[in-house]
Amino acid sequence: MSGPTPNTASSGNTISLEVTGLRKSWRLTTLVAGLMVLLALIGVGLTYANSSHAPQYWVWLTPVYGILCIGTAWSRGSQGYKRDFSLVFQQVLHWLGVGVAISLDFLIKKTGEENSPAAGMSALLILALGCYLAGIHLEWLFALVGVLLTITLFVVAKAEQYQWVIFVVGGLILVVIFTWHRLRRRFLSAAAASTP
Repeated sequence: MSGPTPNTASSGNTISLEVTGLRKSWRLTTLVAGLMVLLALIGVGLTYANSSHAPQYWVWLTPVYGILCIGTAWSRGSQGYKRDFSLVFQQVLHWLGVGVAISLDFLIKKTGEENSPAAGMSALLILALGCYLAGIHLEWLFALVGVLLTITLFVVAKAEQYQWVIFVVGGLILVVIFTWHRLRRRFLSAAAASTP
């Protein structure tokens, strides 16, 4: 004899709860990725204004991005009936590693081996890599933020004549994020409506 037959009403409720959880997850992810892009664009503005605060801003973004990614992982780990916080632990270690790398970079700067703008560029490169890897391991939208930061680094390092590229790419990334969110929401709504 096989196990007990699942209750179809209970099964339908489980699917409905999972779809609702997915919606909330995508809303949070879209919001976080959009905020990350916005913060990156502010950093670009500071960098182009030749602000002395630009290198510190990029360093400051490390714990902010870390907290945003850890919060996203926490949200994912607490969805549904199964509690899995391994993503949270991975993201904590990931962003601690990024923070240590940036701290070491600024320690090297203090020895005189590297000047302040170069340290800021290195911090931006490490932050871009951190975002890209968070996109691979946690949520693909974060990889787009890493790509934007990499393009930012290239543009800042190469020439001011390409600064418009950052704003165009940043705007396109925001459009992709929000379009994806809307299409995903429609798909999930259609899936929920078709569930008996």
